[in-house]
Amino acid sequence: MIRPLWIEVDLGALKSNFQTIRKLVEPKTKIVVTVKQSAYGHGMIPVAQTLAAAGADFFGVGSIEEAIQLRENKIKQPILTLSAVFDKFAEYFIRYNVRPTVVDLSFAARLNKEAAKKKRIVPVHVKVDTGMGRLGLYYSDAYDFIYELAKFKNLYLEGIYTHFPAADTEREFTNSQIDTFNKFIKELEEKGITFKFHHCANSIGIVDYPESHFNMVRPGLILYGIKPSAKINLSFKPVLSLKSKIIFVKQIKKGMGVSYARVYVAKKPTQIATVAAGYADGYPWALSNRAKVTIKDSYFPLAGRVCMDHIMVDIGSRNDIKVGDEVVLIGQKKGLKISAEDLAQWAGTIPYEIVSGLSSHIPRVYKHPRG
Repeated sequence: MIRPLWIEVDLGALKSNFQTIRKLVEPKTKIVVTVKQSAYGHGMIPVAQTLAAAGADFFGVGSIEEAIQLRENKIKQPILTLSAVFDKFAEYFIRYNVRPTVVDLSFAARLNKEAAKKKRIVPVHVKVDTGMGRLGLYYSDAYDFIYELAKFKNLYLEGIYTHFPAADTEREFTNSQIDTFNKFIKELEEKGITFKFHHCANSIGIVDYPESHFNMVRPGLILYGIKPSAKINLSFKPVLSLKSKIIFVKQIKKGMGVSYARVYVAKKPTQIATVAAGYADGYPWALSNRAKVTIKDSYFPLAGRVCMDHIMVDIGSRNDIKVGDEVVLIGQKKGLKISAEDLAQWAGTIPYEIVSGLSSHIPRVYKHPRG
């Protein structure tokens, strides 16, 4: 590692978070661990291997490419794609034994045709919209669609699901979604259409809405020790740390500016440490003049704009801080902590974007759980 920037991933903390989730749901409730987008920036394969060993029931991915990657790395559990895929790629779901999300009859017909050729029955999950406004037909328009879907002889209606858009902020609306979804399932059952799995609980649903668990849940953020709401009191352990090192230190005079646009001007003589990290690495430009880092035993503020591959930090008059010293951008050390949630707040974004936006080019160093 020549450029001193790396990510540490604590797979023991990941395992602990999974075990915490397991305790929050009924023993028979299946857990779909969401590992899409490189497991939210943590690295999909090491994360998936750890969760497989910990007892994950299903894996949730964002694309058929991710599903194939899991299969090629010997993940044997059921895999569910959580997005729509073009009709022409239907055959891949059969070849790699992957569950698709079905939201239109055209794809279903192509999948059924390919399955019939290979004399296979393909399990599928149907997504209905109860208020997210993204994938799936709106529930009141989905009855005829599902009746038609049930006619395909080579498809097995294994699961039906929906998604929460505002479970952290709109309890009344979320409860209405749960009620709507429940009624929708019961009305289908009255017509003779049943699904093995019913699921809608994301991370916040698992923690705050036990009535949303049904018999399957889909944790994402809490797996990685990031809270989807500041109100959550449960102890989830942060899994990811982002670290770098100081590559240059210089003394500047009062009135001197630092970085682009001179939005940081020294009010007194001080020292500026340049650190190997920038927005090209996924460290947001919006953190300019707002974020903090930790060096040794203290917090220090960013000085000026985040650059493509550098940030500058005002270290004041500290004469014990040198080139080569470690800088923690996300993580905990010596009782000092900077979380992905902190960065999200400073940048005016969400923790999902912080961790999933970290460049795949940054080396990941994995700390494996004991036992």
